[in-house]
Amino acid sequence: MRLVSFGSAGHERPGAMLADDRIVDLQAASGGRLTSVRQLLAAGDAGLAEVRGWLASPRAEWVRAVGSERLGPPVTDPGKIACMGRNYKEHADEQGAQLPAQPMLFSKAATALCGHGDPIWYPVDEEHVDYEVELAVVIGKPAFRIDAADWREYVAGYTVLNDVSARDTQRGDKQWFRGKSFDSFCPLGPWLVTRDEIADPHALRVTTHLNGEVRQDSTTSLLIFPIPYILAFATRNITFLPGDVIATGTPAGVGMFRDPPACMKVGDEVSVSVQGIGTLTNRVTARP
Repeated sequence: MRLVSFGSAGHERPGAMLADDRIVDLQAASGGRLTSVRQLLAAGDAGLAEVRGWLASPRAEWVRAVGSERLGPPVTDPGKIACMGRNYKEHADEQGAQLPAQPMLFSKAATALCGHGDPIWYPVDEEHVDYEVELAVVIGKPAFRIDAADWREYVAGYTVLNDVSARDTQRGDKQWFRGKSFDSFCPLGPWLVTRDEIADPHALRVTTHLNGEVRQDSTTSLLIFPIPYILAFATRNITFLPGDVIATGTPAGVGMFRDPPACMKVGDEVSVSVQGIGTLTNRVTARP
């Protein structure tokens, strides 16, 4: 099942995609009870089962044409966006960095979120604005000190995240939060695919195309720290809640470490894809 948040920014409604790519408005189907995807995830398997029932027999007044609706980030209000640094060997190699001995977690601000088709605002005073395709895990129930063997029961599903990065700020600050958190620097989507649809999240091709050119092409089978280990590590002393997002890292091919560097510019179109989930496309735009 593919879950979406659709509508204008700040006023998104929860939805689910039909096989023909029309959207079922879950707020309408629930009589106004469901107002966000995060609320739905907090309802657990029972909530998802109810949605599957609506999808099986949708009323005409619930259905929207996908082409007429903006797709925002599938979870518009996560409490946390946690990301993994250097979780592919080739990405560590291309920057001449050592492999981490344990997961390198950092965060992005929730205000950096944007959806499929939204602009990536090019910031002032930055020369190197980079792309990073990532498989992202969305948490489905409260998770604290989980056993790695039980990791699947804490996952609601998966989505695609572009960890857009201001490399000049990142290097100047000597830590990553600010350069990873500029407004619009966390495209997410186009939808959340529930965990039952992905048999093995460690066997998915991940790619980036910049203006149609392949820039990144790898597979999640090459993750240094796999998802069970990431979740057990992240929840050791931090509680993760339904709707929280954990990005699993990016492979080699980012613009900054090409010779010469070849990062994104105003007018560029960037598309990041994860096999079995979808393609997230945004255009780099000068901020008015």
